[in-house]
Amino acid sequence: MVSNGLAFFEELDMKKLSKKAAKGWHLKRFRFAGYELEKGDAEDVIYNIDYRTLLVDEKDEYFELFAFGGWTHVCSSADMHIFKATPGTTPIYSDVESAIDKLARLAKPVNIVASIMLAISMILWIWMTVSSGTLHHIAQQGFACSLIITVPALMTSGGVYYHMWKSLRINSKRFIKNS
Repeated sequence: MVSNGLAFFEELDMKKLSKKAAKGWHLKRFRFAGYELEKGDAEDVIYNIDYRTLLVDEKDEYFELFAFGGWTHVCSSADMHIFKATPGTTPIYSDVESAIDKLARLAKPVNIVASIMLAISMILWIWMTVSSGTLHHIAQQGFACSLIITVPALMTSGGVYYHMWKSLRINSKRFIKNS
C-alpha cells in the first residue's frame, strides 16, 4: 500500500491501514514509500504511529509501556514505530503538548536533511551562475538533481510545522472557549 506521506497525511494513512485490516489485510512492515500488507482474518483495529529514537536496551521497556496502554507494536523502521489497538483505546497522543512533542521529534531529522539540501542547492546555483563551459554544465546538472531532494524535503518540513501550528491553534481555541 502506498503511503500518502506521513508528514502531511499521517492520520489518513492510519485510517487506510484500519480499513485494510477490516478487510483482512494487515500491516506487516514499512516499505519504500509505503507499507507491506499480508492477508489474514478481518480485524477491527486502529493504528497509530510514534516517532522516537531508541537505544537497543530501551526497546523492550518502550514497547511494554505502549502494551500497558492497550497498544500492540506492529512494526518499526528507523525511528518510526506503528502500533495497533482496538477502537476506543486511549489515543497515544491524547493532549496537544504530547502531539506537538511527537511532531518536534519528527521535524528534527527532516529539518537537517532540508537544511543540508538547501545549502547544497544554493552552492550549486551560485557555482552555476559564475561558471561557464563544462563546469557550468556540471553545476547545472547537480543543481537540477539537488532540487529533486530539496523540494520534497522542504515541503515535508513545512508540513510538519503546519501540523504543529494547527495543534497549537486548536489548543488556543479550546483555552479561550474554556476561559
